[in-house]
Amino acid sequence: MKTLRMLSGTAAGAIVATLVSIPVLAAPVGTQVGQTIENTVTVNYNIGTIAQDEETATDEVAVDRKVNLTLARTDNSGAEVTPGEDEAAVTYVLTNETNDLLDFELAAVNVADGTASELVPTENDNFESTGGFTFYLDNPVTGTVGAYDSGDAAITHIDALASGDSVVIHVVSEIPTGLDTDDRAAIQLTATARQNDGAATLGATFTVATGNDADPLVVDTVFADTSANGQVANDGSAFDTDDYYVLAAGITASKSSRIVAGAFAGDTSGTFLPGATMEYCILVSNSSGSATASSVAISDPLPAEVTYDSVYGVAVGGADCDTPGSGSGSEAAGVVSATIGTLAAGDQTSVIFRATID
Repeated sequence: MKTLRMLSGTAAGAIVATLVSIPVLAAPVGTQVGQTIENTVTVNYNIGTIAQDEETATDEVAVDRKVNLTLARTDNSGAEVTPGEDEAAVTYVLTNETNDLLDFELAAVNVADGTASELVPTENDNFESTGGFTFYLDNPVTGTVGAYDSGDAAITHIDALASGDSVVIHVVSEIPTGLDTDDRAAIQLTATARQNDGAATLGATFTVATGNDADPLVVDTVFADTSANGQVANDGSAFDTDDYYVLAAGITASKSSRIVAGAFAGDTSGTFLPGATMEYCILVSNSSGSATASSVAISDPLPAEVTYDSVYGVAVGGADCDTPGSGSGSEAAGVVSATIGTLAAGDQTSVIFRATID
């Protein structure tokens, strides 16, 4: 059995500023379960003027188990994701506010499409993550505190969380392709209190007391969680939602052509005659507010009716069709290729090449 104390002391203070306040309790919550509260009364009396032996009476009760917990997302903006991302994480903090060491069962689901986002009420959930959910326990020692990274350990449940302690949980799933910027998916994580079984496995469910046991030394269990945010009160569980929101690249392409040399001496008509030289311009743009696109490349098969102008080549990187770039592409087997590389939001670049009409 390993007791989890992941967010106590100075480690908790290292949570990045973009996260909401994470409750960290330095001491156990309340008098711990099973502790005996003992009280002895002493009665002294006389018979006449003679003091008699004192009488005593003792009351003993065992402190019962008051199950309580909180679960909350660690941000109020959501997790920015990319279409096709295969390890996207939303993050929550779980706090054991029970006066006992507990295990916690974890379960995550996609919120139904069409549901209004808790983070941005004017936006609706309109896609679902795929691939199922994997839970990771944040490791503040080997990675960035509060951020999903390679130092975090895959888990199936929270094991042996001490009274008053908190842990950060990452819920990881896959983002489908074909999404647009501002598409949104909400993920709901539920944590349910379970008995700690003294092993690495998930403990059993609790039997909740309907009243105090006749034996005052028997430990009863009572659920004391609240009904905040639409949750069911006194059921030993808590949930919260966090959003994936998509930031996609808004790549568009346009292609145009013009005559730059006539078909014969003195031809200034600009018409597409056999023998005339055409200049093709491809403009690739990334819309404002989009994600930066990387590894941007074009492939343009030439029509059979033209012959590529190898002398002019392929100019890459210009700002528009009137500005050939200093970069270069290539042609092979009738296919023009060019690598643009990275294209930031709001930027565009040109690919210009020439061919003669046969």
